Amino acid sequence: MKLLVLPPHRDVTCVAEAPEGWHVVDAARAFCLRVLAPEALTREVEVRERGPATPQTMRELLLLRTALALLGRSGENAHRPLRALGAALTALSGAPSGVRLRLDDLELEGGSTERTVDMVRISAQPAPYDEELARVAERFSGAERVRLWLEKDQQLPAAVTLAAACPASVPLEVAGPFATTHRVALATIPAFQRASFPEVAPLRWRVAALEATGPEPLTWVPEGARPPEGGPWAGHVPLEALLAADVLVAGGCRTAVVGFCAVDDLSVLGSDGTRAPLEALTASLERLRSAGVRVVVEWWVGAPGVDEAAHERTFTLLGQRPLFDWVSGVRQFHWTRGRAGESFAGLPVHLHAPPGDRDLARSLPFEAPGTVPHARLAELLGSLAGRLLQRAPLSPGRVAWASLHPPVPAVPGGDSIRLDGDCALVQLPATLEAAPKPTWYAANLRTGGVLAMDPRLAPLVVKWERAVPVGEAFAALPESQRAKVEAALVGRAVLERVHG
Repeated sequence: MKLLVLPPHRDVTCVAEAPEGWHVVDAARAFCLRVLAPEALTREVEVRERGPATPQTMRELLLLRTALALLGRSGENAHRPLRALGAALTALSGAPSGVRLRLDDLELEGGSTERTVDMVRISAQPAPYDEELARVAERFSGAERVRLWLEKDQQLPAAVTLAAACPASVPLEVAGPFATTHRVALATIPAFQRASFPEVAPLRWRVAALEATGPEPLTWVPEGARPPEGGPWAGHVPLEALLAADVLVAGGCRTAVVGFCAVDDLSVLGSDGTRAPLEALTASLERLRSAGVRVVVEWWVGAPGVDEAAHERTFTLLGQRPLFDWVSGVRQFHWTRGRAGESFAGLPVHLHAPPGDRDLARSLPFEAPGTVPHARLAELLGSLAGRLLQRAPLSPGRVAWASLHPPVPAVPGGDSIRLDGDCALVQLPATLEAAPKPTWYAANLRTGGVLAMDPRLAPLVVKWERAVPVGEAFAALPESQRAKVEAALVGRAVLERVHG
């Protein structure tokens, strides 16, 4: 049997169709499904409860208990399992793990995913997905051939471990978009030196919810890939593709995911440097909506020539005139390695070589007049994300399933109150600073906010998963304090007002 192995850590809301003659072994999805199982989360909670209280264990316990609480909640919230998974991954990848996991990313404990030497070093350290890697490695001795499939750099630490475990008698291949781009550097890794790097057809991906037994009937188009010929599909397209609405509709598009950098009174600037006239784009978007095609956009912040004033103007215009169905989030603009040309939207861009030790560099440093200084980017990204979040929920991560199922924004106001849909109240045996004092916390996985709760109020609020009339909810408090307490808890996204 020929094994096509998908190492952690990747978008686990996509499943791959097996090429003819191959059997897919999805270690990434198996790992995340194991992590998200309530019994597994409960075991991890018990481990931390039995151990010493430290700032790390208390933070991990907060995340794990919050994930458990949200998974047990009733009511409609399509993104709740994804937010719970993200919290669990963060909790499970603390020290001594060599990797730090998020729902859609992996960072190294020291070093960079752009250096092979760091990847090799980290692959020898413990990782949360070691159990899945061991199970996959057990199947190698009976395999006719093993192919490790690399979509992203985040998969490389696990792939190095798997390659080292593959018997010398079994032919080893390393393939996929990331492997093709970085073949020369990857071939220097000792575990890959005997591997071949075949150029093979891209995998066909289908979207699948975490709890689903089978995928949805939609082909997913990853960033940089081409849409399939016929059949329903969803995924990434360039901004210009939106102007050809009839082509998208006829081709079976159901959700288009587009990167953009700025909006002004006349046009929209795409992440590829093209501009779409606003009037023509508006008409095309109306055509897509009428055909049932949803358009989801990602805001790429820090593009060449787009200064802070342009970002602020974009934020204002998006609020005044919502062009798209959903702004799913913000991400930093990168000049991807291999990108053609040295200009962006007609503006000359000066490209620099990546640092010499970054043999897996994914992007090139650049300079262009009017660009947000690099030192300002992190603050600007955080500010824009926080302000967008006040308008509508953002995606729990850059994963396919979230793009297909945007959250339904809450209707403001109402005469009743309940626990926010992404918030849980949990009690810890010590404070987050490890002080020996049992403490209630409210943690919201949508906003990232954590609030220490008054021990007299928390036991009441934790029961309000179902809506409670405002007058009843705070009846135990002095009348002079009710409005103030409600405003504070609603403002911190612990509670939300709803129509009872």
